[in-house]
Amino acid sequence: MNGIAVSRKVEHAFFALISLAVSATVFIGFKDSYFRAGLIFAHLPSLTVHIHGALFVSWIFLLIIQITLVATGHTRWHRRVGVLGAFMAPLMVIAGTCTLVMAVRRNAVPRIPPTVFLAGDLLQLLFFSIFVVWGLHMRKEPTMHKRLMVFATISILAPAVDRWPFSFMTSIFSTVAVLTIFPLAIAAYDLLSTRKIQRATRWGLALYALMIALIFIIPALGPWQRFTAWVLAV
Repeated sequence: MNGIAVSRKVEHAFFALISLAVSATVFIGFKDSYFRAGLIFAHLPSLTVHIHGALFVSWIFLLIIQITLVATGHTRWHRRVGVLGAFMAPLMVIAGTCTLVMAVRRNAVPRIPPTVFLAGDLLQLLFFSIFVVWGLHMRKEPTMHKRLMVFATISILAPAVDRWPFSFMTSIFSTVAVLTIFPLAIAAYDLLSTRKIQRATRWGLALYALMIALIFIIPALGPWQRFTAWVLAV
């Protein structure tokens, strides 16, 4: 029993560190434009962007709260609060899509071509949706549920990393390299703690790799370039 208790404590500590790392990633990216600017008082382009920012930041806080509730043994509250996430996720996808279209039209990230910007963020929202739906479906299997929800959050971190004010952040490859640290860390933890990569982690790695591959493939396709041109022209 002591071995099981220790392993649970280690797992709680690891995922707590992951949630803090995710929070730091978001804070660094949006430190000046959102957090230091006063959150709801920040001078953002529109109300839609404010709603988008509030929802996505709330999701990060929700991740921390949920991991903390489980770690402290408040699983009943974890399940109750989880209902909020089920309502937030579709709103995030809607607000995220609207914000993305507006951002592409105003060329919000000049160093990323519009075809890549649009494809990348839409794919992130798609895979976020897949992970969330799957994670909610597996909510009675804690090992699967926890990892899938973390992968859902990792899948939408690129906009924050894109805005990191560091000299090594020079291209989409830099963003991918930084973000890949998270899934690899989960896989490494699985190997060190159980000597195998958990099923949810394997699927998470596979879907994450597919998302990255599609981000590089889709923008080069003619139909997507025409679709991007249509979005810019409407």
